[in-house]
Amino acid sequence: MQSVSQIVEKIVHRQVRQRVQSAVQPGVLQNIIAQEMNAVILNAFNAQLVDERDKALGRDPYERGHQGASRNGFKDVRLPGLWGNLTLKRPVVRKGTLKLPMLDALKNLGTGLRDAIAVRFWLRGASTRAVGEELKAITGRGLSAAAVSLLSNTLEPVVRDWETRPIPPGIIYLFLDALYLPVRRPGFTTEQALLVALGIDEDGRTHVLGFSVGDRESKDSWEGLLKDLIARGLAPKALRLVISDEHKGIIAAVADRLGAPHQLCVVHKLRNVKYRVARPDWKEFLVDFRKVFWADNRDHAFEAAGALRARWGVAYPKAVEIALASFDDHLRFMAEPPHLWTLLRTSNLIERFNRELRRRLRSAGAMQSELEIRKLVWSVSQAQESRWRRRPLKSKKDRVQVKVQEFAVA
Repeated sequence: MQSVSQIVEKIVHRQVRQRVQSAVQPGVLQNIIAQEMNAVILNAFNAQLVDERDKALGRDPYERGHQGASRNGFKDVRLPGLWGNLTLKRPVVRKGTLKLPMLDALKNLGTGLRDAIAVRFWLRGASTRAVGEELKAITGRGLSAAAVSLLSNTLEPVVRDWETRPIPPGIIYLFLDALYLPVRRPGFTTEQALLVALGIDEDGRTHVLGFSVGDRESKDSWEGLLKDLIARGLAPKALRLVISDEHKGIIAAVADRLGAPHQLCVVHKLRNVKYRVARPDWKEFLVDFRKVFWADNRDHAFEAAGALRARWGVAYPKAVEIALASFDDHLRFMAEPPHLWTLLRTSNLIERFNRELRRRLRSAGAMQSELEIRKLVWSVSQAQESRWRRRPLKSKKDRVQVKVQEFAVA
């Protein structure tokens, strides 16, 4: 008779499998996971097998082990992979026997290897550290330092190809934001700016378009990222809206390089206002503030702005000044379909992505190099885009492809 814990485990496993399978879109997940993740997993297994052989026989390719065994190339061994088979390179020796604990562990899993890897890597993303941790959880054996190092090197061309890929066609909304990451230098730790760009296309799909790493956030650094996006196929004239905070570097770079309508984040404005208003008055001030930027049209927004100034202008002149500064630039979302206003009013979409980067950083610690930052962004992007593919803005309620003039504001 099964225990309660065994029954619960089976139910959870089945639910996770159903979530993974329901997310599979023909030609999308199969291509991404079967090609990129299968390659990552295969490299990890092969690297570990080679390391186990080397430890048994000695590091020198021509050095004989204590039993007189020596290297004799590799033999293909097929194991069930994510889709299709994984063909491992099993090290072979002359004379004697070679015990490979990792291969034994994989064989013992049999056809369960596919399900175990699919579920775990789907949920975690394919970072080098995740590969090592999840292989240990699946097989009971982790990756050696040498295997992790080799695997890390094999990821670099994958990341580089992803960074230079063409921009998906039809990007109409562009989100920009930056965060600072700790990076270790000889003898000290410093911070580097990571600039990130997300895009939403005409079919409602969200994409990580690109990123750049630099010493600081500035007009020049943002122009560098925008130039790269344009060179890879971003069409400035097709952009209906760019969404970001009020950083002067972003504003200047967008004006010079894109010339597209620029929506400034309302939530950032709200944060700046909050500390200018006394706590007893804040709730009422917030109600009046929301009447401005959550109005149902521009005319009502202007009326609410006048009411805000009349009621609070004397008591909190600085708060009102900040609240109504760059007024039009905080209402540009109103030229878009109303059901998208919540999405386009703020930069929350890209800030949620950056929060996931920070969460991963908390477990990884300070980055050792720019390459590690690039791998981190790649890994988080793979996991995040898989989630976005499950929830495109493409339903009747959330459809993006609406004629602009139907929602133009007089």
